Amino acid sequence: MPSYTYCDSDAFHAESTKASSLVPNQFHKLCPGAHIKSGNDESSSSSSSTIYSPFGQPRCGDNSNYSFFVSRPLKQLTNDKKILIEFQGGGACWDDDTCGMQAGYLSIPEYFDNFVGMSCSEIEYGAAVQGGNPLSLLCAKSVGDTDFREYTTVVVPYCTQDVHIGDAPSVSYDGNNNAIHHVGAHNMIRTLNWVFQNFPNPTHVFLTGCSAGGTAVPIAYDLINKHY
Repeated sequence: MPSYTYCDSDAFHAESTKASSLVPNQFHKLCPGAHIKSGNDESSSSSSSTIYSPFGQPRCGDNSNYSFFVSRPLKQLTNDKKILIEFQGGGACWDDDTCGMQAGYLSIPEYFDNFVGMSCSEIEYGAAVQGGNPLSLLCAKSVGDTDFREYTTVVVPYCTQDVHIGDAPSVSYDGNNNAIHHVGAHNMIRTLNWVFQNFPNPTHVFLTGCSAGGTAVPIAYDLINKHY
């Protein structure tokens, strides 16, 4: 069983939350649990001594909690065949200097939480007030001939500074044990596992991402293609 020690109290536990249970046309927050090998207990062990399953440590770079976000279509358009997955961007870091410069991007931006429970129309209004929509395709209506109102949207935040593909849970660049958790691959795979469990036979999967998010798209494409 996954451990939800590293999940915000307002997040649904991803492994036990079905897409069909989510209210249509609302922004939902889901947290994938940490997957620990049998015989280990995250609650009673330090994170350094706990033995995790492969890609079992979804986390943000500063060790804060990771969640992904989901919006289902309007009730009359709801289906389990069409999915849009957006990988957020935001640079990268690889040493003490660059990670210091990117420190503000090692956790999920607070504005994501502001949108939880809102409808698309409310999100569009709130984003306009903030000076632009940070979730560029969450409420998109169409691109060309593609009607995204029919798609369940999954937003993968970027908080690990490793273009979503890192597998280095604890890296110290300054020699002072100020660890950076480059575990973007853990976040991606645990998010995709939720997609695989809830959408067993999709007809359409649309992937998009900007900057660091765009770098992750070919990897996500390969994982999705191999699964389906």
